[in-house]
Amino acid sequence: MDDDSNKQTGWRRFRRLKVQKGAFKRRARKIETATIKHAHRFLIRRWTNIRDVGRHTAGWLVLVGLLIVLATLQSTWFATAYMTVAPASGGTYAEGMIGQLDTMNPLFVSTPAEVSASRLVFSSLLKHDRDARLQTDIAKSWTVSEDGKTYSVTLRDDVYWQDGVKLTVDDVVFTVRLIQNPAVKAMQYGTLAGVKVQKTGKNTVEFILPAVYAPFAQALTFGILPQHLLKDIQPADVRENEFGRKPVGSGPFAFKQLQVIDPAHHRLVVHMEANSRYYGGSLRLNRFQLHTYENRDSLKKALVTNEINAALGLGADQIGDVVQRENFTAATSTVSDGMFAIFNNDQPILQDVAVRQALVLGTDRQAVIEAVHGRGYLLGGPLPQSFVSEKIVSEARFNRPAATAKLEAAGWKLAGGKREKDGVILELSVVAPNSGDYKLLADELAKQWKAIGVNVKVQLADPQIIVTDYLQPRGYDILLYELAIGADPDVYAYWHSSQANAKGLNFANYRSGLADDALSSARARLDPSLRSAKYKTFYEQWVKDAPAIALYQPLLSYTTTSNSASIEKDEPVADIVDRYRTITRWAVSQTTVYTTR
Repeated sequence: MDDDSNKQTGWRRFRRLKVQKGAFKRRARKIETATIKHAHRFLIRRWTNIRDVGRHTAGWLVLVGLLIVLATLQSTWFATAYMTVAPASGGTYAEGMIGQLDTMNPLFVSTPAEVSASRLVFSSLLKHDRDARLQTDIAKSWTVSEDGKTYSVTLRDDVYWQDGVKLTVDDVVFTVRLIQNPAVKAMQYGTLAGVKVQKTGKNTVEFILPAVYAPFAQALTFGILPQHLLKDIQPADVRENEFGRKPVGSGPFAFKQLQVIDPAHHRLVVHMEANSRYYGGSLRLNRFQLHTYENRDSLKKALVTNEINAALGLGADQIGDVVQRENFTAATSTVSDGMFAIFNNDQPILQDVAVRQALVLGTDRQAVIEAVHGRGYLLGGPLPQSFVSEKIVSEARFNRPAATAKLEAAGWKLAGGKREKDGVILELSVVAPNSGDYKLLADELAKQWKAIGVNVKVQLADPQIIVTDYLQPRGYDILLYELAIGADPDVYAYWHSSQANAKGLNFANYRSGLADDALSSARARLDPSLRSAKYKTFYEQWVKDAPAIALYQPLLSYTTTSNSASIEKDEPVADIVDRYRTITRWAVSQTTVYTTR
């Protein structure tokens, strides 16, 4: 009973439990308040901290990034300050030019290609420096006697032929005597004929002249030949001997192979490799190729298609087109040559000095230079004025009214657009080689002379026949021609009356007693000031007689890829093959190197 009674009492007590009004609502509010409090404490406040941390982190990351960028820029700037682009060692330099190449023997070379190949393979006693002054090559030193007739040359002791045999004085004597043998028909015969050559010591050779000849030292730039390879060949057979096609020299490059591609179109390649025994210093290049082409168009195509990386002989118009491309540049070096309009002084109309002087006055030489795209400098006479130390009178400047007045005074009256005198029309033929810039020149001069009433007929001649068909018989009224002057002012061959014949180079048939005397006397003067005075006399007499018009001194027509290293900018050269003067520094590509300070 008691237990049952107790159970009932407990149940009743449970049944009497009541929820107080509003208690649930209050408890819910408490839970809500506690939840919000905890949310703020553990979530919202911490989320804000996370955002603050994120902002700080981002800021630090940006700062670190800026520091990295600045450090990189600083490192790059310092690296740039201590680095430079320089020619790279190695590779093959491929040079192209126009014309034939039949021999590389220096005694017989005549075309630009032949002379160039010979200069790379052979060396000489003397060569020219940057200022076109003579300096030693395989010679160690040289002296001239007081009377100016004896030249003593001492050789270096470290020169070897490319087959390993040492070059000696005997080779020099052998070469000179070969040149002096009429049966050989060497190109240098006229300069060395009559000169006595003898060995005077182990490394010394002596040249004894019959008379004083001031330019003689310039003649010592001929290539030396190896006696041990040619001594058993008959002099008359030297020219045709295979040595000319398979030469052995002592120059910077050794002949390797002659590759004939298309003989009908003068297309061949001379392969050469750096001469490891070269006394002039190590070369950057490993190999050198000399390519020959038939004409300017094929030469230009080879350059722009990267068959070659350098070209000699492009016309001014072609050079202008090529250098507009991204990867090419052209040399601006002057050559010690002169471009002339040479009058045939034996031609009836041009025998009158007044007509010749009128043509000089009627020639705008600056416009002529512009016609060849500016590739030349004004030349005021028969040789660059730098060869004459004294002030001289140059050719008259362009003056068209004065030119027409002079023609009128000489009896050439204008009628119907033509000038006539005694029933003869003032008409002149102009002959020029069909190569280079000659057509541009001829067209420009014809236009200028037409403006003063001179009728001009232009004929472009094949370079292969121009010597035999035009130059030797003097078959022209006016000849446009480039005369090589070189490093010495001796222009005797071009203007002395003794050279006014079929075999001579006086293409103007110019004859002047005063000019002859000055040219002859200059050759016999060793003192530079005395020579200069003689050339001043000749120069001014030439200007007065007007046997020709000195148009301009040309720039070297040498074009290369931009990353090649060859002729230095504005570097003057005595002649076109003198471009190889710095051959040890030539390169076909560039690289980045560190500099020291």
